[in-house]
Amino acid sequence: MHIGMLQLNPTVGDVAGNTRQIIDAIHSMDADVILTPEMSICGYPPRDLLCCSGFIQACQEAVESVAKACTQKTVLIGHPRLDCATSTVRNSVSVLQRGEVVAVCDKQLLPSYDIFDEKRYFDSGETVCCFTVGETKIGVAICEDFWRGLDAYSAPTYGCNPVQQLLDAGCSFLVSPSASPFVVGKHEAHVEYAMDLAAEHDITIAVCNQVGGNDDLVFDGGSFVASSNGLLGKMQLFAADSLVVDTEKNSVEHIFASCENEERYKALVLGTKDYFHKTGHTKALLGLSGGIDSALVATIAVAALGKESVTGVLMPSRYSSLGSVEDAEQLARDLRIETVTLPIEHMHDAFERTISDSCLEAKGLSEENAQARIRGLLLMALANQHGSLLLATGNKSELSVGYSTLYGDMSGAVSVIGDIYKTDVWAMSNWINHTFAQCGFISTPIPQSSITKPPSAELRPGQIDQDSLPAYDELDAILRLHIDLDMCIVEVAEELGLEVGFVANIIKMVDIAQFKRDQASVILKTSARTFGRGRRMPIVMKRNWATARETT
Repeated sequence: MHIGMLQLNPTVGDVAGNTRQIIDAIHSMDADVILTPEMSICGYPPRDLLCCSGFIQACQEAVESVAKACTQKTVLIGHPRLDCATSTVRNSVSVLQRGEVVAVCDKQLLPSYDIFDEKRYFDSGETVCCFTVGETKIGVAICEDFWRGLDAYSAPTYGCNPVQQLLDAGCSFLVSPSASPFVVGKHEAHVEYAMDLAAEHDITIAVCNQVGGNDDLVFDGGSFVASSNGLLGKMQLFAADSLVVDTEKNSVEHIFASCENEERYKALVLGTKDYFHKTGHTKALLGLSGGIDSALVATIAVAALGKESVTGVLMPSRYSSLGSVEDAEQLARDLRIETVTLPIEHMHDAFERTISDSCLEAKGLSEENAQARIRGLLLMALANQHGSLLLATGNKSELSVGYSTLYGDMSGAVSVIGDIYKTDVWAMSNWINHTFAQCGFISTPIPQSSITKPPSAELRPGQIDQDSLPAYDELDAILRLHIDLDMCIVEVAEELGLEVGFVANIIKMVDIAQFKRDQASVILKTSARTFGRGRRMPIVMKRNWATARETT
């Protein structure tokens, strides 16, 4: 059998555009069965579009139009469906043959963890779905029905196993239309799991995953076909692709070990590119401080949008070091991007005079934050003036402990590295410089001094981050265990050999900063636990239930 897979990059809600893309791709493909990703008609995740009148009907009509346009092939199309018998909405895949829908498969396992919230919209399917092509019985397991949460950082427990049900029904070929968001290391785990399953049961498995960025989520594609002999075919990561695989062939593909820095970098480039493209924007703006965070974000923006679409803004103050200004200028030269320089001293002076005239005094944190907010005001004004989107440059470590300023450096439409810890920012920056040609640059784009110098907000004389925070390697170790793995205070302290009180103080900072994170930009997801939809903590809360028990 020849199985064709369309690894599509849909725009959520663009039913007409997605449908045209599907039909055009199907017509160019010679295969017995053609597989598309989960929700391929409308894009995943549609979220509250599913609550809009007419949306589901438009999706169902689009499925019918695909069926009429592709009468000579068996095609699987993902879409939302209104079950008229129960008046409920299902996450479905329709099997199209001879110009009509011959079978409808409903997703049984609805993920409601991490960023997923499918039980808000869908009812679970009641049975598994099979169909035949020639003498081959093919079973359909839509995304979670196949993975069963085994790829999640905390696997849920489901009461049924659709894969086992399909095997019990005699299926020798499993297909999994998927929309599985990127998490570093997950693709490799997916391939290994599918290959083990294929070898154990002597079956063939085809997984067709969505690709592209939709809001905070990046889908990495990487679709593949596995058999008991090995990997029969694999598709590109982080790019739309199509592939036809002969399931009878004997040769197998080589599996390449993943590089975490490369995976994250490509995910952030794709997520940034699609955020702009799908929202109709072409120009990006960001502040350049000379530090590593803005340097990395600028580099990613250039890779995603092109140097002509990125503008860097230098906003030196009385506390900016000459080295930082030179690093920002060097970065702009290396990336070949346009720059604007707007010293903030006049606005800073005006702020101080206004406060003084009111018989008040701005000092300490208030005075420091004023500088960040002046810069945020200037950046937003430039973005408005030129029709650009502002990129926020804060990292996950800063967002975790609130080492950031609301309406200042947190301003922006999208937070490119908001899911990247500071230590990983350094690691990725070094990787980019070491592999600059592979990343599309003609020379190392990031000044080495931006990587090696002590990080500083430069909001007061001689300031460095470690005046307020532990060393980042120690801080990030605590944050990874507490935020990514949900470890409690005592567990983190024991794992790292630290004082319980020290860890408790860090976690208190995380809790207090929740009100800031709830106002943060859209954060591109690269880890198993991302701020935003992936970690929904209350703002008004106390952890006394923990400290009383854990610190005694």
